[in-house]
Amino acid sequence: MKFLNKIKKKMLRHPWLYITRYALISKNGPKVYSDDLARFDQFNDISIIPEFFYKINPQINLQPQADELEKAKQIGQYLRSNTKPGPAIGLSPETTLKKMLNGQGGVCSDFSKMFNLFCLMNDISVKEWGCVDQLYQTQFGHSFNEIYSTAQQKWIAIDVHKGILFEDKSGNYLSAMELFLYLRAGNELIVKHYSDYRSPKIERLPFVYATYTIPFLVDNRNFKFISNCFRKNEKKHPKTLIDSWIILSKKNQKFIFVLDNYKKLFFKNHPKPTAVTRNKTLLLIEPN
Repeated sequence: MKFLNKIKKKMLRHPWLYITRYALISKNGPKVYSDDLARFDQFNDISIIPEFFYKINPQINLQPQADELEKAKQIGQYLRSNTKPGPAIGLSPETTLKKMLNGQGGVCSDFSKMFNLFCLMNDISVKEWGCVDQLYQTQFGHSFNEIYSTAQQKWIAIDVHKGILFEDKSGNYLSAMELFLYLRAGNELIVKHYSDYRSPKIERLPFVYATYTIPFLVDNRNFKFISNCFRKNEKKHPKTLIDSWIILSKKNQKFIFVLDNYKKLFFKNHPKPTAVTRNKTLLLIEPN
């Protein structure tokens, strides 16, 4: 059984499957980047939020008058404090959240999607981002978010799965675009914990957030359609089949590449930092 599971896992993670996936759902962003590009709250409203989320939201104890950044940190803290490491889920929102809170798993993409919905409930402008090292023989893929802070008057990147925010050398919070431009300019990665959660593999952060990393926005304009597909079919059909149907229906998410031309990235190898380099490029800042 273990051998068969290994074979199945190997087949599902074959490099050509990743190539096909990116080819089907990727597109290049506009020449001039817009802060409104792919905003989750721009394409969705509270009608997409399942009833179960309304039962959970009061437990987060958000202060109505708090800035969006403070609310976002509280949401992130709640999700991390009430979940345990485990496998990817990626089903309907209610099923995913229930499994996460029951200690049945949840990876970075699950956290990002749940965070999107809680932000939408609480009037926080939010985006979902992804990043990879390359599109062929990918060594990592990661998801994180970005929210708009009225107090700061800017977009701020937040990694709910890792419990961190990003700063420059002057202590200013960075947006997602600012973060990757900052790293590509040769600056060190500076992260700030916003809660008491600590990633068990904190040394991987400079490997994920690095000079060579390729960021992309996740376009969730068809989130309602996708959620309904899973809600109606997740008990009858395997996730792979549902994902395939969504793509064939042309209602899938889109990956919007904002700094790189994705068509030129399929076979491009990016230099990887050594362990010594990784240790020297991470500066941690503890919460106040």
